[in-house]
Amino acid sequence: MRSLLTFFLQRPMVVTISMLALLLIGFQSLVTSRKEGFPEISLNRIVVRTLYPGASARDVESEVTDLIEEELQEVEGIKEILSYSEENISRIEVRGKEELKPEQFRRLYSDVENAIGRIDDLPDGIRGRPAIDDVTTADIPILEIAYSGSPDALTVYLEGLERRLRRIPGVSGIDISGLPDEEIHVLIDAALARKHHVDLRMISKALAQRNITGSGGILYNPDEEQKITISQGLASFEEILNTPILGNTDGFDVRLRDVARVERGREDVRLIVRNNGQNGAILSVRKSGQADLLDTVEKVHRLLESEELPDGVNQSVLVDQSTLTRDRISLLAGNAAMGFVLVLLVLMYFLDRTIALWTAFGIPVTLLGMIVFLKFNDISINLISLAGFIILIGMLVDDAVVIAEQYRSNRESGMEPREAATQSVTRMFLPVLASSATTMIAFAPLFMIGGFPGAFIWTIPLMIIVGLTISLLESFFFLPVHLAHARQRAPRQNRLMPLLERLYRKSLEFFIRHRYRAMGVFLLMLVTSLVALRLSVRKDPFPQDAADTFSISITLPAGTTTMQTQKEMDSLEAILRERVGPDLKGTSIRIGTQIEDSTVDRGAQSNLIVALVYLISYEERDRTAETIMNELHDPLEKMAKKNGMQFALNLKRLGPPMGRAIEIRLLSDDDVSRTAKAREILSFLEGIPGVTHVELDERDGLRETELVLNQGLLNAAGLHNQDILTSLRIALDGTIVSRIRESDMDIRLKLNRKINESGDFIKKIPVINRLGIVVPLERFVTAGEGRSPASITHVNAMRSTTVLGNVDNRIISPTDIMDIVNQKFSRADGVLLEFSGQPVETSLIFAGLSSASVVALIGIYLIIALIFNSYTKPFIILLSLPFMTIGIAFVLISHDVPGSMMVGVAVVGLMGVVVNASIVMVDTILTDTEAATPGELPGKQIVIEGAVSRLRPIVLTTATTVLGVLPTGYGIGGYDPFLSHMSLVLAYGLGFATIIILIIIPLLFMIGTDLRWMLLRRASVVGIILARMRRGSPDNRIHRQDVVKPSVVGRHTTRPPV
Repeated sequence: MRSLLTFFLQRPMVVTISMLALLLIGFQSLVTSRKEGFPEISLNRIVVRTLYPGASARDVESEVTDLIEEELQEVEGIKEILSYSEENISRIEVRGKEELKPEQFRRLYSDVENAIGRIDDLPDGIRGRPAIDDVTTADIPILEIAYSGSPDALTVYLEGLERRLRRIPGVSGIDISGLPDEEIHVLIDAALARKHHVDLRMISKALAQRNITGSGGILYNPDEEQKITISQGLASFEEILNTPILGNTDGFDVRLRDVARVERGREDVRLIVRNNGQNGAILSVRKSGQADLLDTVEKVHRLLESEELPDGVNQSVLVDQSTLTRDRISLLAGNAAMGFVLVLLVLMYFLDRTIALWTAFGIPVTLLGMIVFLKFNDISINLISLAGFIILIGMLVDDAVVIAEQYRSNRESGMEPREAATQSVTRMFLPVLASSATTMIAFAPLFMIGGFPGAFIWTIPLMIIVGLTISLLESFFFLPVHLAHARQRAPRQNRLMPLLERLYRKSLEFFIRHRYRAMGVFLLMLVTSLVALRLSVRKDPFPQDAADTFSISITLPAGTTTMQTQKEMDSLEAILRERVGPDLKGTSIRIGTQIEDSTVDRGAQSNLIVALVYLISYEERDRTAETIMNELHDPLEKMAKKNGMQFALNLKRLGPPMGRAIEIRLLSDDDVSRTAKAREILSFLEGIPGVTHVELDERDGLRETELVLNQGLLNAAGLHNQDILTSLRIALDGTIVSRIRESDMDIRLKLNRKINESGDFIKKIPVINRLGIVVPLERFVTAGEGRSPASITHVNAMRSTTVLGNVDNRIISPTDIMDIVNQKFSRADGVLLEFSGQPVETSLIFAGLSSASVVALIGIYLIIALIFNSYTKPFIILLSLPFMTIGIAFVLISHDVPGSMMVGVAVVGLMGVVVNASIVMVDTILTDTEAATPGELPGKQIVIEGAVSRLRPIVLTTATTVLGVLPTGYGIGGYDPFLSHMSLVLAYGLGFATIIILIIIPLLFMIGTDLRWMLLRRASVVGIILARMRRGSPDNRIHRQDVVKPSVVGRHTTRPPV
């Protein structure tokens, strides 16, 4: 250590060149590092989607979902399987265990893929094979652009724009929702079909067999080999209409034109997108995982600015993730600059100007060193990694301040610059190393937090450890060289510090004289703070003050037509314009679904709506999203009473996926018992204050006409059940029978609209029996009435109903709701009760933080024990830690800050920071005691003088840390609730803790001396009694002069020092 420092002191150019190189590489890394809003994490989820056109929710469940779930039961590594069987589609979400490593998740994905590949009895009617995709945060679109205009104009423009966007480096995918694919519709006239003795199955078969291209093999000639091909593809409407259906050698000929017409149309995806009051589409842009967010979005914006929109087409950007990232980087830069200036001013006031400049210079050096680390380890600059930078801004000079202050003291005592530099490092090496080590140990257990929150914040402790390591190296090797070779100036007298020292000395004398009363007051403050925290501070893992999007899920009466739904949306949009007002950025309403994902391209029922409301940025408005949601409740309630709709407002949360505030699953295959229990819980929750928008995830489906087939008549006609089902599906929803390859358009066969709109369609659908005679469909069926569910949900292959809702955290928390419901409905009459969503995630988060705190305390104790080579001395420091709760309680209550994950991170880290000041003071007192009289107890004067001598570095390190984070805490350079709350806790927690520690540590020393004195005196008395008993002395009385007088450094007395 000394030899390495001596090497640098003798060769200052090495230090200068090294620092310049680090600065240059740091700036280059800052420019080229990948930047994104939130870190990319794998959600360990796999989504399996299967399209089954024309199938009801029950058919999808029994014929698709059940088969896939059964095959997945044998796959290892699955936490749970959720499935949603809806009309036309099966969606299955496979959630892997949270502790799966990336390579284990890839194995799980492969196993799921293989399991589904083994299924060989899926129905013929499904579209292709089940689609399998993994889900990561990289799948979240970086841009969502709303377009409105006519479908034809949008199709031409967006198809060309999509091709141009895909050519931009970094763009991995484009999704267009609300603009169905164009198709060729073959519309059959049922009356003409019956007249010409053809049915729908015959036409479907004829079209499929007509549109064929392929190879027949290779013809081997003596001269050459020739490939024989058939090309009978359909390329035009005329060729489609000329397709023969029936014919014979007598000239009888029925072609498609005799029974149908052909027109261009669009696939009926049962989804309509309305943007800002007009029908349109949403274009979503996704970036590749390694692409830079800011760079990619900038390139996309440049392309959009160069585009010329067609007449009647409007464009607006609703979501731009780069705005969040750019704002956070700007926030860091602004607050870091302000923090740096404040730190520099404090150092320049208390230290020599030159010393202050070189001490503060460690901040940019360390920050750029951290950016170099990020770059070379392919870690992005994002909101969470930036949080580590914010925490460190004030901390970075703590080590340097101690070294610099010791150097100043050495110079004032007459040492030469190099000797003063060397002695300052060697003297303070262990205390400084211990201080940084305890801070690292305090943050390191945050790596233990599991699940998605742990994957979300793991870069915070990493940045703290890396930053402190770089700061240590700079303080031990670079700073002393700069100080020793800087221009030496006469020390400037500081009037404030002597005044503070005199005031501190008098205060210590008073508190030591009344140490037990003072300790009682501090303990009373501690207990009061703990009670206040328990009663007054709410929990919210990720506060949503800056959230800028919320959704309104609406369910109109089942059977509501698309036209009626659109009229209701006119009323909704009017309410939003009036109530949200200037805070409204835009709206996007999807009719046919309640899924909020902008990439969803299919709906289910026209009575289901989700309205996404986008707000301007938080800095530009006075109301939070939650406030606006509360103000919308009454007008929406009036609208609901008028048209019989149900609605729920849901905030689109920032941060990792947490689910809804209330998610209570009821599992049972007995639909009656499950639904009854779900409604009972729903009614109970509606009566709890603070609970809002409670709903069930069950939705009534459309009214059904249930057809019962007459098997005897079917057999007599030579028909099968599948023949009838195929005819029905072609007639009503249509079926894709072929494809025109040149234009990449599907050919869909279905009956014309007239029969679809008529009530007696069963009579008009033609069916050909085995004798070639047209028989009306009604002859084989009997019609009944019923109603189908819109969706059937499974959890681990059991049918489920979920009770969903929101809570007002100021009244009651999600975890309280979970406890109340679990206690009241623990026995659910054969229905299994499970909880998910925010309460479960919140419990896991705070349990992880509690475990991290315990591990941090143990680690801090071991570090201090090794430094002081004592099992007992660390307790003097650790006993002071609980008192930082006073400052934490003050800031949380006075600033109305909820207990969040980032606050928990700050509290865990604060333990290490608070210990730093204690270590320096305790080390000084013990060193001074050992130097005065080895082996003796510290007395009053030693304790007071040791504490006063460390006042300057403690005040400096505390002031620099507090001032370094306060700009972020109060959002002076830009506000972010995550970073602001964390910074406020760090600032006030450290400030209060330091003031208390300056009193508590000396008090604990003196109380410890009192206890040692009492124990030694008692041991002396017992020893005298035993000695006299051994001598057989009849006088067992103890005389004052016989008692051993313990020696106390600073004052020798038979009474405890005062």
